[in-house]
Amino acid sequence: MNIHFVLIGEGASDDGLIPHLESLCIQAGADEVIGTAPDLSRLPEPVGHALQDKVPAVLRLEPQANLLLIHRDADSPCAAQRHDEIRQAVEVCRSRKDYVAVVPVQETEAWLLLDESAIRRVAGKPSGRNDLNLPRPANVETVARPKERLKGALLAAAEVTGRRRKRFEADFASQRRLLLQRLPVGGPLSQVPAWVAMKAALKKAIARLNAARELSSAETDQCAEQQ
Repeated sequence: MNIHFVLIGEGASDDGLIPHLESLCIQAGADEVIGTAPDLSRLPEPVGHALQDKVPAVLRLEPQANLLLIHRDADSPCAAQRHDEIRQAVEVCRSRKDYVAVVPVQETEAWLLLDESAIRRVAGKPSGRNDLNLPRPANVETVARPKERLKGALLAAAEVTGRRRKRFEADFASQRRLLLQRLPVGGPLSQVPAWVAMKAALKKAIARLNAARELSSAETDQCAEQQ
């Protein structure tokens, strides 16, 4: 089964999820995977920020895609409302493409808090010993404002003061991008409910696509025999 997915994220930095999502697709049963995050600025007309604007725009750029991966932070301890928003947006667009919601609780930064080694490397002190005050995987979804918690962990790991501290703080966007690129798809993440739910949904989606492909192939063969 070949999967061509498009990632619809909240910002360009979310593109760092693509290699990890490709790996998860292979684990879920895909034979080959291509993932992309289309540049909506290629379209002649501006595209709104709402999902119901982004979905049809993405499909105009990547009509051959057979799976939508839609990433939105929950921004709360519960992901249910965000899942409902994604489902409703896809329904409004009348898209026939299968989709999977990628909804970190409470923010994507919660997932990045789980790799102490990566945080220390990105901070430039891989052998540092400062306490980073990182949560346990089973509790990470209860952490309020994980983005601020991640900034604090990076600062603690960097051990910088004065002007160097200010320069380091101003570079958070690139630090986050690096951490996202290095996100381990196994290990501690396997204890995080939102990650586990997303993997399960991805496996089901790929199974549905594979079943539809096999049915189409069987119908084609039957028509050929009748001719």
